[in-house]
Amino acid sequence: KPVRAALFFVPTVAVTAGAFLFVDRGALGMAGLLVRPSFLTGLLILDVVLLVWRIAAVMDAFLLLSTDGERGWLTVPLSLLLLAVAVPHFVTWNITSDTLNTLNTTFVAAAPSQQVRPITALSDDETGPQPGQPEGPAAPEFTKTVYATPNRGAIFQPGVGDDDAIQAWLEHSTLTVTAAPYLPPTDPLDANRLTILLVGGDAGPGREGLRTDSMNVVTINLETGEAAIFGFPRNLKLMPLPNQFKNSFLDLEERVIEKDLTDLDLDGYPDTWYDQDGDLIPDEPPFESCECFPTLLNEVHQYSQDWTSTYPYSPDPGLSALKEIISYTMDLEIDYFVMVEMAGFVDVIDAIGGVDVLVKSPFHVTVSAAVEGGPKASVNVEPGMNHLDGLESLAYARWRIGSSDYARMQRQRCLVRAAATQTDTLDLIRAYPTLLELMRNSITTDIPIDALPDLVWAAGQIDFDNVATVGFVPPTYNSGRTPAHYPIPNVDRIRAKVKEVIEEGVTAQSRSGESECS
Repeated sequence: KPVRAALFFVPTVAVTAGAFLFVDRGALGMAGLLVRPSFLTGLLILDVVLLVWRIAAVMDAFLLLSTDGERGWLTVPLSLLLLAVAVPHFVTWNITSDTLNTLNTTFVAAAPSQQVRPITALSDDETGPQPGQPEGPAAPEFTKTVYATPNRGAIFQPGVGDDDAIQAWLEHSTLTVTAAPYLPPTDPLDANRLTILLVGGDAGPGREGLRTDSMNVVTINLETGEAAIFGFPRNLKLMPLPNQFKNSFLDLEERVIEKDLTDLDLDGYPDTWYDQDGDLIPDEPPFESCECFPTLLNEVHQYSQDWTSTYPYSPDPGLSALKEIISYTMDLEIDYFVMVEMAGFVDVIDAIGGVDVLVKSPFHVTVSAAVEGGPKASVNVEPGMNHLDGLESLAYARWRIGSSDYARMQRQRCLVRAAATQTDTLDLIRAYPTLLELMRNSITTDIPIDALPDLVWAAGQIDFDNVATVGFVPPTYNSGRTPAHYPIPNVDRIRAKVKEVIEEGVTAQSRSGESECS
């Protein structure tokens, strides 16, 4: 019966050939297909078709090879055989549909006015999607003058100082804080570049709301594979803002200025006030906007997360605003943001089997749990290379008491670098179920789903032996401090360092060229 044989054999050949072509694409090619919703939908349809065909093949053989008298006692074996045939298809259906659902709920569809950028061919004149006009400030150069000395009020009392003395005091007792120059960004440094803002969201027990305490920009040269990780301290103040945000934070700025005022001489007036009209009473200076974000950088998200009219297609407007602010400061186009909550960070490290990290001093600390009711995170390690699991990595990345925000940032950058450089394809395959759950529950991103295949390809281009790490920390990258002693970013130095690392690679990450992580 050659026709019947061909009918059931040809699909086997077709499926085998398809599987061979799929595997022949290599790991990156297979991964690129597996993040395409159209391909996954096709797999679901193929899974159903193959199930029906295989059941038909079994039933055909059963009816062809058995007699009426045999079919009764063969019913149980037949049922078991049909179950064995169906189970792999049900498993495949569940995994594929779970993947498709996760991709559709985690990543965004391109907005009607938004074109997904083909990351391998960005034209020089492409500007990307333009956001709507928000409520917000900009950032030209500005100088703030703060008058501060405990005995400032005495010089203005009658008989204490003449006009010349007062003027001389004013000229020599001022602290001038310059935060800029805030030059408009130039064209992107490299069209063949992918840049992502990677944010660690900390909303663990005992914390009010979600804080973006870890902010790193990962950028990849798609031609050479060289990559860099730039870290921003959470406590930077007076960050420059794109022009469309120029008037967004005026009320907040006035509140911050009022909060920062001090009266060390206890004369009843803030120390930054001085007698401008000669009536011997300190006068409130006129308000002049710094045209910047006036408080801590990790609060940008908090104050802009409801900007839905500005970012109607963003899954998190606050992260979109943060992305634009950091992009403006670096003079580097940032394509997408990805925020991973701390609980998800623990799961990722555990899913890939932990990370090996160079610890430079004894570390014996315990921090709060990643989730309510969960175990506290502890790490006890000595100097040298140490293997850390998820909770140990969380404690290592989060601890700052007795250390500093800047040392913590350095540890976070090195953890990101270690996780990226030490993860291979087999690790990701083993971690697949955990990663799906992580994407659903712990990741927020504005990456369009249509861009995923290109992103998979881009990840495959990274040369993990050439990953630079740079932290924009004081004193190198600040231009003074606020009256409350918070660092103000030195935009010129930040932009110059970004350009230097991008153009020269890892040799420009430090004076010696050595990584801070090795």
